[in-house]
Amino acid sequence: MRDRSLQRLLVLLPPRLESGGRGQFASGTVVSYVALSGSESTRGEAPIALLPKAGAVDLVFDSSDVFITAIESPKLSEGRLRMALPNILEDRLLAEAADCHFAFNVPRGGTGTTTIAALPKMPVAVIDRGILTRALDVLSDAGFKVRAAYSEIYTVPAPAAGVLSVRVDRGRGIARSATHDGFAFDLSDNTVPPALALAVRQLGVRRIQVFGRDGARMNEFAKALNVQVEVSPHEADLASTETGVSLLQGAFAQGGMMANFGGSRLALSSRAVRVPLLWTVAAALVAVLGMNAYNLKLEGEERAIRGQMENNFRSTFPEVTTVADTTVQTKQKLGELRARAGIPSANDFSVLNARTALLLSAAPVGSVAGMEYRDGALKVKFKAGTADDAGLQNTLRSAAVQQGLAIRFETDGSARITPAGA
Repeated sequence: MRDRSLQRLLVLLPPRLESGGRGQFASGTVVSYVALSGSESTRGEAPIALLPKAGAVDLVFDSSDVFITAIESPKLSEGRLRMALPNILEDRLLAEAADCHFAFNVPRGGTGTTTIAALPKMPVAVIDRGILTRALDVLSDAGFKVRAAYSEIYTVPAPAAGVLSVRVDRGRGIARSATHDGFAFDLSDNTVPPALALAVRQLGVRRIQVFGRDGARMNEFAKALNVQVEVSPHEADLASTETGVSLLQGAFAQGGMMANFGGSRLALSSRAVRVPLLWTVAAALVAVLGMNAYNLKLEGEERAIRGQMENNFRSTFPEVTTVADTTVQTKQKLGELRARAGIPSANDFSVLNARTALLLSAAPVGSVAGMEYRDGALKVKFKAGTADDAGLQNTLRSAAVQQGLAIRFETDGSARITPAGA
């Protein structure tokens, strides 16, 4: 059994790219942590499976993995609002809304704002569902029960009049520029980060409160920013973490559909699956009705076209009393008219034979054994073994296209030649 010697353990997860993607995140992944006991805090790094024992564990996601925005709170119930958010925020997301998990804080009495001016908007936090699920799985397998999960910007206080809070660790910093907004910056050299300089100027900052192991590095920017830098001995501000948008909502809430996803069983209730099942059935029913309606429409258009073709045929050839296949009968009547006018058809023996003679000029001399004309087609018999040559077949097919012919090689070594399109 774990020794509950620590009150809180903040597990700071690496950005998605540094951890090699959601599939590479495992119990052996090394993470930073902040352990708190009373008024004391310690920091360190360890594989997830070897993290210190604690009574409560918070997952802190990198700010690049959690998108936070603010919207006017729709007048919907919590359940309907959760279903509507993917459509409301779809245009603001870089990822597919279907792959994301949405969490929000409902404004109460003017709270839940995203700016210092305290605008009455509803904050919404969005994270890739696979990343959140994998993180909860790994922590659960390691024996930890996660109390909360939120963005790293909530580890420092929200900005006050003239005061900006930042956290610096391992050459990278985050700043909380509003109640539910923030930005990240790098401390790669002695140059003031542009994003930090812009925030100081826009927010009228006179003092920067710094948390984190590398907080002392901010002192070198005090003069350039014309601000007072106050380095806190603490790694994070616990009170601030309670004001953030917790990602453990909806299906990921404690006791929800995904609460035990990391274990050997998935707790599903009939109520949890009823709504998705009803929507699935409704979608399937609409799809079936739509397909049937579309098929009926196509059948009606087909009947109308066939009726128009038959009317045109009867008006052109009134002597025909029985109409079975207008396409075939039209070709036959046109052939008869050409014959009466002395115009040879493409499948007449004389025309077909002349074109075939030009076609066979591409074949080796003496390769043809015989020819037979029947039903508007010429059957050319080749000598044994000649027609099996793939190069010869390709040559004759190319020549046939130029002559307006179609050639088909049979299994008996012969070739059937007809006019193209016949």
